[in-house]
Amino acid sequence: MTRHRKERQSGFSLIEMMLVLAILTLVMGVTMKAIMDVEKRQRTEEAKVDLNQEGREFVDQIVRDLHQAGYPANTMYAVAPSAQTGTFAQGITAGDQTSISFEGDVDGDGIVDIVNYQLSTDTAVAPAGQCPCKLQRSQVQKVDGGPQPAPSYSTEVDQVINSVGGAGAWTIAGNFTPNGSLAQSGVNNNYYAGYKVYPIFRYYNATGKELTPTSTTTYTDPSGNAATVADIKSVRISVSTMTRQIDPITGTFQAASMSAAARIANK
Repeated sequence: MTRHRKERQSGFSLIEMMLVLAILTLVMGVTMKAIMDVEKRQRTEEAKVDLNQEGREFVDQIVRDLHQAGYPANTMYAVAPSAQTGTFAQGITAGDQTSISFEGDVDGDGIVDIVNYQLSTDTAVAPAGQCPCKLQRSQVQKVDGGPQPAPSYSTEVDQVINSVGGAGAWTIAGNFTPNGSLAQSGVNNNYYAGYKVYPIFRYYNATGKELTPTSTTTYTDPSGNAATVADIKSVRISVSTMTRQIDPITGTFQAASMSAAARIANK
């Protein structure tokens, strides 16, 4: 009798098994959620790194180019060559808030290049005249005489959300729903307004006063005095970009801003 009673008491009851399974399920659920959160955070951080790296590479590129603007100058020759000579760089030839054109031996091969940068609507992601936009670059060799070769553009940075700056800044298209809450939904143009305050290009004279473009070749200083491209001695570049994918943690697009300044030998 005693032996049979002991046999009946050995092992786990059904209730105990169900309790253990419930605990294991809970632990596994918590563990899997933690793993998924780590993966989401990793993807978010990777997107941030890519965003910053792309913006930094572009800013570094244009700063290097601008440092060569106006080189070689006409003062390097015993007899000053004409502006259309392929061995003479005029420096900045045009520039406004979203585009800049200049001449210089940017790749050190002894041949003057004509370099153009421009902000252009990316109609694949936004309506015409709105952002996110793309920043494009063209580099062609200057030829003696003329006419000069037409620009040949390639995209350097996409998902750019700043443009002319100030009250006239281009609209940032699209909406967002942070953390999946419709109650917190908003408009990209309002949510990212702080990223479009500054224009892509700003210009300064020899005394550090900002020159406001009135066209691509004429400017005014803070006192209202007229200026031309020859008065530009430094350029500040500001680029704000946003990711294409929603951040799984915040439910918004990641955004970043990069800026740098370059002094130039403009003539």
